[in-house]
Amino acid sequence: MANRLVNSHSKRIVRRAGQAGRWLAARVGALCEFQQRIWVVSIVNDTYTDTFIVNEGSFEQPMQWMHRKGYSAEMLARVEAMGRSQVIQLELGDASHRLMRVK
Repeated sequence: MANRLVNSHSKRIVRRAGQAGRWLAARVGALCEFQQRIWVVSIVNDTYTDTFIVNEGSFEQPMQWMHRKGYSAEMLARVEAMGRSQVIQLELGDASHRLMRVK
């Protein structure tokens, strides 16, 4: 009887450890994914066009650059949903932001 209780308890511990391991792996994977994302961004307004590369590898949080530029929650959701090689255009103030996700 005692042996059966120990085996049952051990199985629960192993199952929970597996669940915790999968949860942790998913979170680490998500962290690595955001730090590998790269966009080509062109900002266009009436007087200039500025194009540059945004690499999240140096960011502390996902889409930190976009937060700093004042992107709305809707804009951030659109950027977050982008796949590789996808291009979107967002209007921000008097400028158009054209983003292409490269990686």
